[in-house]
Amino acid sequence: MTYRLSVPVLAAALALSVSCDGGSDPEVDSGPGTPDAGDEDRDSGPPPEVCQADPGPGPEPPDPGDAAPPPELDCGTPEFPDGTPLWRYPYLQSVTRTSARIAWTSTAGGEGVLRWAPGPDGPWTEVSATAESFPTSRTGQAEDYVAFDATVEGLEANSAYCYEIVEDGTVLARNLRFDTAWEGTDRPVRILALGDSGDSSDAQFAVRDAFMEQDYDVFLHLGDMAYNDGRFDEFEPHFFGAYRDTLHRIPVFPTMGNHEFITNSGQPYLDVYYLFEQAWQERDQERYYSFDYGNIHFTSLDSNEGTLIPIYLDTNGRNDNDMFDWLIDDIGGSDADWKIVFMHHPFYSSSERGVRWSNVDRFRSLLEEAGVDLILVGHDHHYERTVPLRGRCTSPEPDGITEIIAGGGGRSLRTIEDTTRWYSATSFNTDYSFLRLDVHGCRLHGQAFDTASNVVDDFVLNGCD
Repeated sequence: MTYRLSVPVLAAALALSVSCDGGSDPEVDSGPGTPDAGDEDRDSGPPPEVCQADPGPGPEPPDPGDAAPPPELDCGTPEFPDGTPLWRYPYLQSVTRTSARIAWTSTAGGEGVLRWAPGPDGPWTEVSATAESFPTSRTGQAEDYVAFDATVEGLEANSAYCYEIVEDGTVLARNLRFDTAWEGTDRPVRILALGDSGDSSDAQFAVRDAFMEQDYDVFLHLGDMAYNDGRFDEFEPHFFGAYRDTLHRIPVFPTMGNHEFITNSGQPYLDVYYLFEQAWQERDQERYYSFDYGNIHFTSLDSNEGTLIPIYLDTNGRNDNDMFDWLIDDIGGSDADWKIVFMHHPFYSSSERGVRWSNVDRFRSLLEEAGVDLILVGHDHHYERTVPLRGRCTSPEPDGITEIIAGGGGRSLRTIEDTTRWYSATSFNTDYSFLRLDVHGCRLHGQAFDTASNVVDDFVLNGCD
């Protein structure tokens, strides 16, 4: 299917095609006077008396019953022996109910092997790793390195396994653990979500130290993890170095921010991650994808101008199988209780950016059509949760979709212009923050925390129709 634009939206898209979101001022992203895609009519919209009334509380979700615990397995204390060529610590990628992908890098470039077992006493199985060279001419870093990744398949759902990585007989890391995904509603899904973190600031580390006090199953990074330009030498300290003690245990599922997009349309991002290749066009692989955990269908989308504007400009329908066509098929085809979309740019914000009305009409409307329950975004450097919204209006659950900005991951905080905007349920920008979601059955319990682990927002959503 193909979506065509009206003349006014086409004109707006043409005007926006000359802008570069975040490229001109890496310190502040794009600010006042520098539009993002969809910003051009941010002050328009229906008058308040038409459809902006308080939507009121939605129906209480049914009691999900007792929560099944995660699997128990002690693989020992993680060890990373000194004196090895290990460069980038192991990190979990593309975990499913029956498989897991583990990646790492080394400066030696020998034969990489992943060893895994159902417990610390074995039996151990070896999987040869795929190797790809990254010379300094490609990365701009101080040393050449080799990227390894290995996929373990044929696993049991909702199970834990021990693993270690070896190169030419030398153990680079041992006593590590990964868990597979699961299906059903017996066990809650524990989600960590944050964005706009990646500059190795004290604030980023304060957020990290606070969220590491809790346990999670899934780490959603909402973009801008490698300031300023998404280069290889920025990914190493700002993301892989900052979160190395988390990434070998909790799988990270990222979405591309505008700062990652700056360098070669995000090529370093595509090179350092090993994401699901599900797009219908080869050029779009790993820019958007989806996966399932428990009773949740997660979809990561690319909200950068470089992806959206060509779709908006395709008035004659010549470019089939783009991201919009794919998402309708992907999300609309899922029968999961929860459909959660995460991407970088918000539709509604109380920062100076306001509402991106064109994106609300042309992009968010597709998410509403597909049956999305929750939208998670970053880009604006604060925390904010909207009331349930649909079609430019407030709308009670389950018809309305809640949108949450979790962009307080460590970059300088964004100014909130108006804390009383009709679409905003709550906002917070006096400290950096992260978001935790616990999804059990039809019930989603969300909490936002500051760097002192104080709860700054506490809410419950109902995912059942």
